Amino acid sequence: MKDISFVVPCYNSEAYMKKCIDSLLIGKNQIEIIIIDDGSTDKTGQIADNYQKKYPKTVKVIHQKNGGHGEGINAGLKHASGKYFKVVDSDDWLDEEAYKKLLKEIKNIDTDLIVCNYVYTYTDGRKNQIISFDNVYDENKVLTWNDIHRFKMTQYPSLHSMMYKKSVLDKSNIDLPKHVFYEDNLFIYLPLVNTETIYYLNLNLYQYYIGRSDQSVQASQMIKRSHHQVLVSKRVCTAYDLTKINNKKLRKLMRRECIFLMTIAVVFSRLAYSSEGEKQYKQLWQELKKENPKLYHSIRYTTIATFVSFPTRLGRSLSLFGYRLAHKLVKFN
Repeated sequence: MKDISFVVPCYNSEAYMKKCIDSLLIGKNQIEIIIIDDGSTDKTGQIADNYQKKYPKTVKVIHQKNGGHGEGINAGLKHASGKYFKVVDSDDWLDEEAYKKLLKEIKNIDTDLIVCNYVYTYTDGRKNQIISFDNVYDENKVLTWNDIHRFKMTQYPSLHSMMYKKSVLDKSNIDLPKHVFYEDNLFIYLPLVNTETIYYLNLNLYQYYIGRSDQSVQASQMIKRSHHQVLVSKRVCTAYDLTKINNKKLRKLMRRECIFLMTIAVVFSRLAYSSEGEKQYKQLWQELKKENPKLYHSIRYTTIATFVSFPTRLGRSLSLFGYRLAHKLVKFN
């Protein structure tokens, strides 16, 4: 069995996918790379096939009709055979030194989840920003949820930092929606209830590229796709009854994720400055109240999601302030 299955969802990625895939090939026989050509209309499929021909024991290529990033992950899950499963977006890459250390250490690790740091890499001259978790997890030891410490405002579980054991993902019945952005929040959230052990490596592994105007994390795109934020937030927040999560720290972490996603969904719905956006976020709260009333009453009136949901101009102003503060703390676009 390979140590890691890397899945690289690609859509019209010819301009940058080689840097991503070349960074992964360092793993040689320890890894497999599953390239998902998600209905590309450029040379993405041809480039992927060339890698498969050159590295037939390492690279697999799946050509499929366009279904979006989530459908790419779904396809990767169906074909992955490695012990651990990691998604690397086609415009991102892994740091060579950190990756080599991971490959060395992973042979001695057998936990449900491995966590590493990630780095925002910018193209506009800004200094790269490291998102480290050394204050949350003790290094190089097997941990449980009882062992974790407090997250800072700038820290949260993410696709870039987390690598689940494939068996945990299988147990979690992951099935991400087609043609929906921000679905990676579902991918990260759903397996938490099946995760018992964690291992943290203080490595700046994942290099998260920020600079393309069409990236989903650009503010204009997040406003345009706020209905996607709403859909994902609803699915996350109605997935589990958190009162039935026995571990207090895990329950607290999952509640925090729900607050975060509800806040993001409300903020970007309201920043559209439209009647549709106002209706959208109000309906989200109504649906949460109906489908998960315990969580609704837990977060509706006493969290940051409360303030950005204030009606009229005040709420919009708070939404804009919240966005600017988040952008200052975590320079995600």
